Amino acid sequence: MKNRAKHTLKSLLEELKINYPSFEEGQIFEILKSIYPDSTIKKENKIILLDSKEFTKPLAVSRRDKAVMIKENNSMLSFFRNTTKGDFIKVVEVKDDLAKCVNLSLKESIRNKYYKDKDTKYINISFDDIANGNLKFIKRKIDKYLK
Repeated sequence: MKNRAKHTLKSLLEELKINYPSFEEGQIFEILKSIYPDSTIKKENKIILLDSKEFTKPLAVSRRDKAVMIKENNSMLSFFRNTTKGDFIKVVEVKDDLAKCVNLSLKESIRNKYYKDKDTKYINISFDDIANGNLKFIKRKIDKYLK
């Protein structure tokens, strides 16, 4: 029995080495749950005034939240290149188990106007975000969603 348990543990560790996720520059993920600035970011960097209403600017928005924006005719919907999918983010830098990403779904003019400060320019993700179902790795081409 002891030998069998040792063999099973060894095979599990080998499988873990193969299937353990890793970040690489250039990888693209789709957002499944919207990401907003955390409490460490100053209020003036995360709040925007749009149509005389204050909003917390999202770092990345899911497809479900975009559908709500469409129903509510939210003016923030004009920030995005597509409204049928969650935002696409691209890994630009990897450090240990964290990846620094840029939101590809934001229109360039919006990014330059509202997302130019260092706190909201990049989105930091970890393996926990994948495990918790906040985002998923994309293998297909996304060019048609970024026009």
